[in-house]
Amino acid sequence: MAQVVSILLSQELLALERAVGELRRRNLPIESITVGPGEAPGTSCLTVILSTDEAGADMTAKKLNKLSGVREVKHFPLDDGVAREVALIKLGATEQHHAELLDVCELFKATVVDETPDAVIVQVAGTGSFVLAFIRALERFGILEVARSGSVALPRVSADAGAATPAP
Repeated sequence: MAQVVSILLSQELLALERAVGELRRRNLPIESITVGPGEAPGTSCLTVILSTDEAGADMTAKKLNKLSGVREVKHFPLDDGVAREVALIKLGATEQHHAELLDVCELFKATVVDETPDAVIVQVAGTGSFVLAFIRALERFGILEVARSGSVALPRVSADAGAATPAP
């Protein structure tokens, strides 16, 4: 079962390097890893989705919590949370398939974010499998380039999971 480990870091390069180094040393299979600004100024949030059991995620959280620059570590099963990723897909544009492309985008609630006579860039957000299904649906239009963000996740509002372990 996939586990989410969310790490609040001081916004310094060494803190990020230490956290990623610890993940590498533990040699756990990583499904997704993303980093972005944290809620408070001067912090970053590293979100990692691991293919491990709860005991493996708990041990990883405890190890990460001991690192300098780590402010807080949360972990919870992916099923007890909400995870989303964003993808930008560049397609070759042809006028004869434009209406069909817009129909596919509407079906997946995707939006056209840039359009030229030669190419179209569409954006979609959803679970990893939803994004992958959208990409597969677009293959017949001629995909030129794909950029995927990786997943970010939060525990569900009703879930008691995700107990925070504040750093000492």
